Formats: sequence, C-alpha cells, structure tokens
Amino acid sequence: MKLDDLTTIDQVTHFLSGTQAVAFSVTNDKDACYRWIQQALVKFRYLTLNRQGKGVVIRYLIKVSGYSRQQLTRLIAQYRKTGRLQRRQRAVSGFKRKYTEKDVRLLAAMDERHLMPALEQLLSPLPPQDPLWP
Repeated sequence: MKLDDLTTIDQVTHFLSGTQAVAFSVTNDKDACYRWIQQALVKFRYLTLNRQGKGVVIRYLIKVSGYSRQQLTRLIAQYRKTGRLQRRQRAVSGFKRKYTEKDVRLLAAMDERHLMPALEQLLSPLPPQDPLWP
C-alpha cells in the first residue's frame, strides 16, 4: 500500500500503530513537501474533523513529513487562514551596505594619514629628559 491509498482516518490510525504496511518516501524539496501537506489536509478534510481525527492527521503528518508539531501547527494555521500553504522564503542578503566602495577607500586613506603620525610618536623611544624615563 502507498500513502496515496490512505483515505480514511481509520487507515491512518492503523498506519500510525504500525499494523498496516505502507511504502513512503520523504522528499527533500520543501515546496513539494508543502504541496503534499496541503493535499493531505484537503484529502482528509482536516477543517471538518473532530478533535481526535485532527490529532491523528497531525501525528500522520509529523511521521511522514518529518516536521515538528510546532511547525505543522503553524502550517495548519496558515491553511486555516488562507486555504492553502505557501512557503514564505526570505532572501538573505546579509547586512545592508552603509558605505560605498569609494567611501571605504576615502576613510582608509584618512585613517592612514592621521594614524601614522600618532603611531610614530607612540612607538618612538622616550627621550632622556622625559619625566617618565626610568
């Protein structure tokens, strides 16, 4: 039997208890997994199930999808609100650049001009007339 053949809550309950052999594979594609979860919610009419039936479907989704209970709760809330599951992937671009390349070069040149005399003074040996001379 395949996962697609599971159509009733009783069949899912038998699958979860391990009394029914079912062949399934977990996909690595998140978009495909979201589509599969949405199809399962529609197939079992999740929104119309009683509390016990919803628990069975959630345990089934946890077992097959590999998502945590909290993640599935968020996905089900999104399904309840919008009627579908849509993956909201954020583009990670890091920090916004505050200074342009030209600004960085100007700051480095200014730093070099002002820092070099100060470093030379700090690194030069102390003269004998200095009160700090040992």
